[in-house]
Amino acid sequence: MEEDEKTTIMEETMLEQTKIVLKDIFRFDELLSKPEFQGKWIKARFNKNWEGYDFVDRYINSCPDFIPWILSRGGEKRSRNQVGEIQFQFIEVEYHKWLFVGAYLILEKDSQVHDNGVRYALAKRLEEYDKYVEKVLVNLTLPSRNWLYTNRQFIDHIEVNSVTATSYFDTNVQFPGFENLSLSYFDLKKQFYSPSWRYQLSSVYGVYVLTDMKTGKLYVGSAYGETGLFGRWSAYLANGYDKDEFEDSKYPNKRLRELVNTKGMEYIRKHFRYSVLEIFGKNELGKQKSLAREKYWKQVLGSRYPNGYNDN
Repeated sequence: MEEDEKTTIMEETMLEQTKIVLKDIFRFDELLSKPEFQGKWIKARFNKNWEGYDFVDRYINSCPDFIPWILSRGGEKRSRNQVGEIQFQFIEVEYHKWLFVGAYLILEKDSQVHDNGVRYALAKRLEEYDKYVEKVLVNLTLPSRNWLYTNRQFIDHIEVNSVTATSYFDTNVQFPGFENLSLSYFDLKKQFYSPSWRYQLSSVYGVYVLTDMKTGKLYVGSAYGETGLFGRWSAYLANGYDKDEFEDSKYPNKRLRELVNTKGMEYIRKHFRYSVLEIFGKNELGKQKSLAREKYWKQVLGSRYPNGYNDN
């Protein structure tokens, strides 16, 4: 057995026995005691999704703008980066659960510019921490809107949820079948981009229902685009509503849009559930059936405003 694998398994066992915090896994003091890192300091960066940008989606799909965004400068008045800091980067994969995706030493502040205009730091990836990438999951409810931390007392004592021997994304949960497909936001997102799920969801047209578990309100919709249910639900996971999904050719998910604008994506991630009602073949007949059955389910489930989020 490889030494790194032995270490990971030992840490996983230790985690089961007692509460483990981040300093126990990453050994920050040991890192900073090395000659090449003396005078450096630790920063933890928790990358929150924002409208139009989903860090998990971009990470899974190896998008070229992922690294520029996690190392981005931010506002013009004050940079998020400082030369000499070691940034431990996390993305939110479940509600208040963050996955480690790499450690970077900042070499030059905001000297790089991506094709999309984002200014970001020149950084060296610390390969000694690659063995933990996608394997360390921490629990954290951000105490404020701030998501950048240099306070060692805070960083050191962030609670570790799990340390696994394999990637968080390698759980390979079998596609449950459309008749059993009903998942919370984060449970859906965890499996959504695996090849088998993408294939199944892209292969059909259908009618679905979104459930606000806090209020009980429903939104019924239909998917009949080129990428079927996958395309429609991709938009929901990213933005909370699909800007291209019009009701009676008038407005894009008006009530869902209002919900996102007033309560934010945090509300969607915490309270929404996604379920399939019916599926149809990807052809013209399937499209017409999807549209007809969408109207049927709106009536049956009472999803029209003000009882639900459908506006027609």
